[in-house]
This record gives sequence, C-alpha cells and structure tokens, in this order.
Amino acid sequence: MADIFEVLLDKQPSWFFQLSSIILTIILGICAVWVFKGAKRYYQAVDKENRIVTLLEEKNTLYKDNNENKAITDQMCVVLENSTTFIKALNDSNNNDVATQIQTIIESLATDIKNVVGERHRCGYWVADENGQYLSLVNGSAAFPHGYVNSRTLDINHSIAGRCYRKNETLFINDVVNDADWVFSDSPSSYTSLICVPVAHWGVITIDGKQKMTHNTVLISKLYASIIEGFMNKLLLNLSHSQNDSQNEAAAGYANDADEGGGNDEHE
Repeated sequence: MADIFEVLLDKQPSWFFQLSSIILTIILGICAVWVFKGAKRYYQAVDKENRIVTLLEEKNTLYKDNNENKAITDQMCVVLENSTTFIKALNDSNNNDVATQIQTIIESLATDIKNVVGERHRCGYWVADENGQYLSLVNGSAAFPHGYVNSRTLDINHSIAGRCYRKNETLFINDVVNDADWVFSDSPSSYTSLICVPVAHWGVITIDGKQKMTHNTVLISKLYASIIEGFMNKLLLNLSHSQNDSQNEAAAGYANDADEGGGNDEHE
C-alpha cells in the first residue's frame, strides 16, 4: 500500500506539491484563526466573570460600609439629642440635683456607645479624694456589681484610671492585661478593653468593654465628660453661693441682735 502511494506521488508534477503546500498553509491559517478567536472569547468570558465577581465584592463592601456609616450616623444623632438635653439641664438655674444628672449621663453613655446589638459596656464616674490618693466610684451604670457604687476605690498611683487622672490625658487600651498599671480585680470579669477620660481636676470616667472599642467611643466619652465637668463646676458654684448666703444670714442676724441690744440699753 505504501508503495502504491509512493508511485503515485512520484508521478505527480511539481506544481501539485506547490499547490498542496499552499492549500495546507491556508487550512493551518484558518485553524489558527479559529483557535485564536476561541481563546480570545474564552479569555473575554473569564475576564467578564472575574469582573462580575469583583463588582459583587465591591458591592458587598459598599453595602457593609453604608450600613456601618448609617449605624454611626444614627448613633451620633442619639448622642447629640441626649447631649442637648443634658446641656439644657446644665443651664437650668432651677435644676440643682447634680448627682442625679451625672448618674443619668453615665447611664446614657453606657447605652449610646453601643455599636452592635447586645454589646455591653460598664461606665463609671470616679472622683478623687482631697488628698489625691484614691478615686472613688460615685456613679456607675447598671453593669457594675451590686454594692460597688460609693464603696469601690482605685489607687491613683497604681491604676490605669489613676494614671489618666495624674496625667490628665485620655487612655484607650484594647487589652488591659498587658498594661503595667493593671491590677487583677477581686471580682474577675470578661471586660478586657478600657477607655479612661479625665474630668478636669474632679476625677475620671471609665468605660469597660468586652470587645475592642472604636475611636467614636472616645469622642462620645470626651463629650459627656465635658458635660459632667460643667455639672461639677455648677455644684461648686452652688456650694459657694450657699456658703455666702449662710454668712450673709449670720451677719444679718448678728446685726439684728446688736440693734436690739442697743435699743434696750437706751431704754434703760
């Protein structure tokens, strides 16, 4: 069979081989074009699929960012509304119940800093003693154990809140265990992150969190700390006025007694 094909090819003219080469080249060229177009279409399909996946990922990211920004906006609206109420109470000359107002602010702070449903924080207001040795918990949110308020103290020289008070600077600590001033509590809890905000020379606000907190929490805490500072200054002003009034009443009473005594002498 091979001999037959060999004989047939030997009898073919030279132009046959030239024409066959041209036809074969054309066929290979056509096949190459088809392969190229097929590869191009496949690449375009894969690229389109990749772009769709990328667009879906970007959509999900934007959706997540939008929800986070909406949550932050709603949170700030609540904070502004509550702050407005507190400032009005601060400017109300007839409202002198400072302790109740500060407790309301602390409870509101524990609620307003939540970013996630079910998230729990513990907020407290600690006041320094006259000797500058201890911070006493005078106002606390509901998350504090029963009996802590008005009985719990922190050493100003050996505690994180004390360092905040001494340096008069805000502290934002994600893991208190790694802080040099952290002291193991006699009632361990699952609170690990801590924010401390100084309230002028009066004391410190502390916020304990079970998860890492955000910078927005620091900003809200500073705002509420400034309002508490205003109430503390108002308390000091009220005490000053009360002392002046008492002194004036005593002086007036003394003057009246003196006048009455002088009148009796004249009669005599």
